Amino acid sequence: MSLTLTILLIYGACLVGTIASPPAPGNRDSDGAGPRRLLGALLVPALALLAASAPAGPARAADAIRTVSGAATVIDGATLAIGGQRLRLHGIDAPDLDQTCFDARERGYACGRVAAEALAARIAGGTVACEARATMADGTATALCRLGADDLAAWMVGNGYAVADRGSATYLAEDQRAWGRRLGLWAGVFELPGDRRRLRGATAGL
Repeated sequence: MSLTLTILLIYGACLVGTIASPPAPGNRDSDGAGPRRLLGALLVPALALLAASAPAGPARAADAIRTVSGAATVIDGATLAIGGQRLRLHGIDAPDLDQTCFDARERGYACGRVAAEALAARIAGGTVACEARATMADGTATALCRLGADDLAAWMVGNGYAVADRGSATYLAEDQRAWGRRLGLWAGVFELPGDRRRLRGATAGL
């Protein structure tokens, strides 16, 4: 039995005893005002205890996810694995490994593999520390990942290997700078990774 439940049971017993007990002879408080005051005094701390012991809701779920650090394996341009845990760089999106983009001369190239190789070269065996932010529908955690003091997601977007997640404003400034300088993906023509996945998902059901 939990401590919270035990305390609440004790409060309940006190309340029942208070309400059920007859007033003492000659007691002018025979109208029940005394028990009602005691009832209120007992209910306040009981409710406070319940509020404090309530389980964390979805807004606090990310607080329970531990910070992970160590050697990282690059899965794609926006996904790492550290100690067997799969982590998606929070706030960005990168081309899938099989995605093809076109450079300034309209030549096709495997931009998804280029992004993954760039991220692997940036990490170069160093220790990566990731602080989880949320959990995606497939169970993958999104995380802010750093190599030393450098934010890996900001580096990927700032160099044009990835784009800012359209649902987040975190890396829009880096995205705009890469676009302005025509770096990486922005040097040519490409399909936004998220749009490409949605289109593939829609056509797969036909």
